[in-house]
Amino acid sequence: MKKLLLFCAVFLAGTVMMFAQFANIGLIGGSTVTGWDSDTDMMTTDGVVYTLDNVVLLNPPSDAGVKFRQDDAWTNNWGGSAFPSGTAVFNSGNIPVVDGTYNVTFNLSTLAYSFVPVGVEISEVSLMGEGVAITFLSADGINYTADNVTLPATTVSFMVDDTGMGWGSSDFPSGTATEGGSINVPANSYNITFNLDTKEYHFDFVTISLIGLGIVTEDPGWVTDTDLATSDGVNYTLSNFTFPGGEGKFRLNHSWDTVAWGSPDFPSGTASSEPGGPNLNITAGTYDVAFNRETGDYAFTAPTAGTEDFSITAITVYPNPAQNQWNFNAGNFTINSIAVIDISGKIVFESFYNTNEAAINATGFASGIYFAKITSGNAVKTVKIIKK
Repeated sequence: MKKLLLFCAVFLAGTVMMFAQFANIGLIGGSTVTGWDSDTDMMTTDGVVYTLDNVVLLNPPSDAGVKFRQDDAWTNNWGGSAFPSGTAVFNSGNIPVVDGTYNVTFNLSTLAYSFVPVGVEISEVSLMGEGVAITFLSADGINYTADNVTLPATTVSFMVDDTGMGWGSSDFPSGTATEGGSINVPANSYNITFNLDTKEYHFDFVTISLIGLGIVTEDPGWVTDTDLATSDGVNYTLSNFTFPGGEGKFRLNHSWDTVAWGSPDFPSGTASSEPGGPNLNITAGTYDVAFNRETGDYAFTAPTAGTEDFSITAITVYPNPAQNQWNFNAGNFTINSIAVIDISGKIVFESFYNTNEAAINATGFASGIYFAKITSGNAVKTVKIIKK
């Protein structure tokens, strides 16, 4: 019996020493039950893969998100921008989360992490086509996403659980997929969403933004993005914006985990996307900004002032609100272009004309408030339009 007790004691002591050699990794954040005050320690058997089961995550009004950190200290910490899975980045921003209960995994070697919902069935959703095989992510088993997907001009379908039957429709960039349908997609880079319940899908152009102290001074941590607008997913613009001056960068999809562009040249140049590359050095002032996502070419120029050649009263929009179509009439003036902008400032439609009357099909728009930016010569007028 004494030998058995001695063996057990030695075994337990050895086990404690073995686990003591591993780094202590914990989950911390405003979305955890302990907030930013303390870590919830994760388990490991090899010092590489760390797990945490049945952790409840809820987003508070502020300071939401989570991070992984080592030894209950900020010396070594990892964040990220992707959810429910991704690759963590050292000392980066908080990982955004969706309310729920999760089994969490973190790999200390590769920095890969995942949040798998407990009790939620996650289907395998993919986008398939000639030369295309994209896997989607989901945190709730309903909403599936795939960001920064570069597609050729092709025909694709959504596939669910390898059933062999694709889902799609003739509508693009948004629509409701039907079984056996397919979608004709122009070549571009997209952020794609798919709702497994309703089969609604969206192919949105990737987001390009400016970030840094040279753009928004009150953010000491480079955390607020200023989005640029686009009508083609390649050329992005920001109009009449006042910069406090200082450093900044263009970046993709509000994330440091994807691509960021910078250059020491000002007011124009070709930005580099090399990791650790230079920042922009922006001189304080008010500028129009143009950026080409494919080439990295950019320019900060003096704003172009439109002349007040035609009165807002000359523009007639009917019906407004509209269910199927907005009709625009400029009277004796010529409409050169109309851009429809949503409430976030994103251009969701743009077309060019050379007439005093124009029509826009409203059926593909979600219900809500939009703004129509109408150009006639050098003059620009913006009117509010509503989709029922």
